[in-house]
Amino acid sequence: MKTYAAWLAKLRKRAQPSGTLSQWAEILAKKQGGDAGIWREHLREILEEEEQASLDLILDLDLISAPARKATPENEQRSFW
Repeated sequence: MKTYAAWLAKLRKRAQPSGTLSQWAEILAKKQGGDAGIWREHLREILEEEEQASLDLILDLDLISAPARKATPENEQRSFW
């Protein structure tokens, strides 16, 4: 089971590219309501460990920040070996 500290380290790494926090804030504002500026500030507080993320926010951030999967063609068979 992963710990909160491990999750936070992974999130910090994903948040490094410029503009990422703003994008996440916009998505959270649309999904959960509120102002993107307030979300951006809230995310910074979480990343700086001034505040702890709720379980709902952890799940949303995992979905938002997850790397995109490469699409596999429908007719391609995956190898089990």
